[in-house]
Amino acid sequence: MIDLSKFLEDMLEQSEAVRSIISASDVVFEKAKSLNFERVLFTGMGASLHASEVAASFLRYSGIDAESFEMSEIITYSSQELLKRYSTIFLISQSGESAELIRFIEENKALLPSMTLVTNNEKSSAAKAFPDERVFPLFAGNERSMGATKTFVNSIVLTLMISAFKTARRLNFSDLPTRMDEALSHNLSWLAALLSEKRERILVARGFGIGVGKMARLMFAEVAKLSLIFYSGASFRHGPVDLLADKPVVITMNPKGETYDLMHELHNDIYDKCDLITLTNSREGNVKSIYVSDGLEEVLAFIPMMNLLQKTAEEIARNRGFDPGSGVFGTKVTTKE
Repeated sequence: MIDLSKFLEDMLEQSEAVRSIISASDVVFEKAKSLNFERVLFTGMGASLHASEVAASFLRYSGIDAESFEMSEIITYSSQELLKRYSTIFLISQSGESAELIRFIEENKALLPSMTLVTNNEKSSAAKAFPDERVFPLFAGNERSMGATKTFVNSIVLTLMISAFKTARRLNFSDLPTRMDEALSHNLSWLAALLSEKRERILVARGFGIGVGKMARLMFAEVAKLSLIFYSGASFRHGPVDLLADKPVVITMNPKGETYDLMHELHNDIYDKCDLITLTNSREGNVKSIYVSDGLEEVLAFIPMMNLLQKTAEEIARNRGFDPGSGVFGTKVTTKE
C-alpha cells in the first residue's frame, strides 16, 4: 500500500471542501450584498491570482468591467490614483501572510474601504485589517501541501459564487463535487509516463480555462518539478505552433462552450504533428480524449480537468523520486518578495 503524500491527501479532500463552501452560500451572499461591482479588480500571487482569473473572465463575459493583475506588479508599477478607479478590489491570499499582500495593505490604507479579503486564514495578519463583513473565508480546511489544491479550487468557486450573485446569473455548483471525484478516479499512469518523456509538454486552453491552465503550469513546477508550457488557444497559433516541429506532447482543455469549435479546428490542424490529448465533456471529435466534467457548464468544467492534471503531476513526482507537495527550494507561504 502506497503512503498518501501531502499533496494527494489534499487532492482527495477537494470535493468535500467545495461542499463546505456551497453549504455556506447564504453567508457568502449576505456579505456580498454590500460590494460595488461597477468596476472590479482581483489581485493576488501564484495560485490565488490564477484562481481569480476565472471570475474576472466570467464577469467580463457578463458585461462587468473586471481585471486580474499580479499584486507585486501593481505595487511597483501602478499608483493609488489608478487603484481608486476600482469600486471593489479583491485581495486573494490563501495564507493571508504573503509578503506582497502585507505590503499592499500597508501602502494603500486609504483604499481599505474598497478592498475585500478572500483567505483561508481568518486570523491572519491581513484579516486583522478588515471588518468581518469584508473577509470571505475559503472553508477549505487545513492544506498541507506547497502545491495549492483545496484553496485553489475553493478560490475559484467562492469568487464565482459572488460574481454570479452580483450579476444575477445562475451557476449550478451542485454536481461539481461529484465530477471532481470522478476525475480523480481516472487511471492516468499512461499520461504520467507520456509527460515524463524528455520533450516539450504544452497545455492549451481558452476563455475561463486560461487561469486554470496557468495554475497547471505552476503546479507542474511545484509538484512534479517539470516545465509545462501554457498558451491560450489563439496565441498558440501566433508563432508557438512552430514548436510542433519537435513532436511535443500537447494537452488541450476543451469543454463545450463558446470556443469549442475553434479548439476542435485546432485539433484537426495539429493532431498528426504531435501526441495530442484533449480533456473534454464532449464525446465528439477524432483525437485521443479523456472524458471529464460531464454536464458541467463551461466555466465550471475546467475544475475537474485541473483535478486530472493534479493527479498526473502527483504520480510524476513520485516516479521522479520527489515527495509530492514538498518544496525543494520553495515554501508554501512566500514571506520574501
